Amino acid sequence: MILTAQIKKAADGWLDLRVIEMPDLEAHARNVEDIPDAVRDAAERLTRRPGHDFDVEVSY
Repeated sequence: MILTAQIKKAADGWLDLRVIEMPDLEAHARNVEDIPDAVRDAAERLTRRPGHDFDVEVSY
């Protein structure tokens, strides 16, 4: 499943992320490079599916 992440807010050294395909998913990352792993981990917790089931694209 492809997940499209967008930065919702950047403050206090954190990026708050939203995922278009999963509006209930909440994820946070320290920098842009960490976004795919942060989204994958949050999706795994939310769905209880393995992280490798998710491909993350970052939309700017």
